[in-house]
Amino acid sequence: MDLQNFVVLMSGIVGLMVGSFSNVCVYRIPRGESIAFPGSHCPSCGHDIAWYDNVPLLSWLVLQGRCRHCSNTISVRYPFLEALMGISWALLAYQFGPTLLLLQAIILVSLLWILTLIDLETGLLPNVLTLPGIVVGLLFAWWFGFFLDALLGACVGYGVFWSIARVFLLLTGKEGMGYGDFKLLAMLGAFMGWQALPFIVFVSSLVGVVVGLIYLKLAHKDRQSQIPFGPYLALAGMLWFLWGEPVVQWYMQLII
Repeated sequence: MDLQNFVVLMSGIVGLMVGSFSNVCVYRIPRGESIAFPGSHCPSCGHDIAWYDNVPLLSWLVLQGRCRHCSNTISVRYPFLEALMGISWALLAYQFGPTLLLLQAIILVSLLWILTLIDLETGLLPNVLTLPGIVVGLLFAWWFGFFLDALLGACVGYGVFWSIARVFLLLTGKEGMGYGDFKLLAMLGAFMGWQALPFIVFVSSLVGVVVGLIYLKLAHKDRQSQIPFGPYLALAGMLWFLWGEPVVQWYMQLII
């Protein structure tokens, strides 16, 4: 096995384990609980989970999605996020190889998956993830030599949504977006520079409108219902990080 394949394999395995920890983050962070103590336990009965019941993917399958002690259902989100992290890490390793760019990609994508799941479940984008994410993004930007672009991206990313929200509030008297969305866009700007923001804002808004309207129609909800916007920002951010510039170049060739 050559180095590239070894890195892909190990990244996938470690990603599975990080996916298990990510589930802890998704459950505990919005509740203000420590992600370190106490150890893993059933959210229904509180019984400690033994190591053999905490093996990524396998334990959930063996237990048929139920707690060994109280038999209550364990959310399918647990194996889903574990598999998602494992696959994501392996694909990132395949694309970037054993480089510092791989570390940046893994941190960014992992943060975005965790934030997406939290936002979908609670409607929150916790500061404890987005604010350190901004700092980490700026550190990578400093190392890779585009710190000023990243700093401007963080400031503009926050300012764009803040301005939109202020205008919306003045016109309607209602808050249109949460401050967590501002900080998430700032984090994306810190990781990728201000150049990524037009693409991220456009794609996330387009997908958000389409998916949101479909959801409201199928769920029989009115247009006053709140729909989390963080997942669309996260998706658009991942697309730009992985393929944004080639996509823009392809589009420009079509219209020129």
